[in-house]
Amino acid sequence: MDKSLDTRIGQILAQQMPPQASAKALNELGKQYQEQQDLDAAIACWEQSMACYGKPGFAQAQLMKAYNTRRRQCSEAGDGKGLEQYSEKIDALMQQSKDAIRYGF
Repeated sequence: MDKSLDTRIGQILAQQMPPQASAKALNELGKQYQEQQDLDAAIACWEQSMACYGKPGFAQAQLMKAYNTRRRQCSEAGDGKGLEQYSEKIDALMQQSKDAIRYGF
């Protein structure tokens, strides 16, 4: 993660807002990075959003799309390690969704 991204995420977290509000601010920051074609920065924002407020929603949906994009890119580039990494991230998100449904998060 670059320093300015760390700073921007840190500024949001430093405000000590309720988890849902922090997640919303991080989601918005992630959207800004996505619009700038900076998928890695967007992923970092959405992962932090999920860490703040892990309920299924916007961040989870965006991460699923982003991870699938990265997995496809790794596949096309012959990057087996990257392919496995993003496949594991997708599996973890899917498990979170199942748990949310199963346990009513």
